[in-house]
Amino acid sequence: MINKSFVKTSILLNIALVAFHNSPALSQSAPAMPDVEQPQTYDADSIADDYEAVPLYDEEEWIITTGYDYSSGQFNLPANTNISYIPYSLRYNTGPWSFRASSGYISFASPRNVITALDGVPLVTDVELDFNEQRRNSRRSGFGDVYLSATYSVDNPYNDDFQIDLTGQIKIPTADEYKGLGTGKVDYAIKTDVSYLIGNFMPFATLGYRFIGKSDLYDLQNSFFASIGASYFITYDTSVGVSYEYRESATPGFNSPKEIFAYTDVQIDDRWGVNFYGVVGLNNVTTDYGLGTQIRFKF
Repeated sequence: MINKSFVKTSILLNIALVAFHNSPALSQSAPAMPDVEQPQTYDADSIADDYEAVPLYDEEEWIITTGYDYSSGQFNLPANTNISYIPYSLRYNTGPWSFRASSGYISFASPRNVITALDGVPLVTDVELDFNEQRRNSRRSGFGDVYLSATYSVDNPYNDDFQIDLTGQIKIPTADEYKGLGTGKVDYAIKTDVSYLIGNFMPFATLGYRFIGKSDLYDLQNSFFASIGASYFITYDTSVGVSYEYRESATPGFNSPKEIFAYTDVQIDDRWGVNFYGVVGLNNVTTDYGLGTQIRFKF
């Protein structure tokens, strides 16, 4: 979200500067004036019209993020699926716009019907397994898909504490679909994020829809996703939060993944920040549990 606070005191600083340059000490040839009190001749409103507020922050910034994510789940099979994921992303913020490119390195062991999708999240497909394949894990690793997104923060003229972000995303299928690192097709997604700050407490919600490219390897369908949760700012730099995550199944006829997500975020200084999070799955088509951390650098 975009910080909309601006410094209004620049007007007063300019008034002081004008007074300084009109001081008699800087004008040796000025005639002597009677020692009488002079009436005020300036109009504060007209001076304010001549100056613009100066932003407290640099509206343009780059943010690099990386980290580590581990998840494990059984998906009603004898063999566990264990996924290690190293994400990396680059984000550019300018005014109300934010642009992001992200990908990651995936290493996972799973039965043949489980592949990875967005951000290393497991996806249970319709691939049928025989008795032996249900008990056999195969190790696969490689780089995931590349995701490009653009977000616009809607300016609310009535209440700065109420914020809306609109995002469009495209998936570039760079992952090897024959290793199960992706579907091998282009996907699109749109979503809306809404939040409202009430003191130190901030409820938020997300609603989105993903258009999934048709694959010759798997039977997949378009799906919507949503989440609802809240954050609490312990201090200006530290917040905690929890949310309920829902994703309609991308595989027809399968249950939809449902999860509880919790996090702690710390802004260490003006440039460095870190996030710790955990995930608990609520049904048999998502991870049993997941843990991760992300570190970011702003410049």
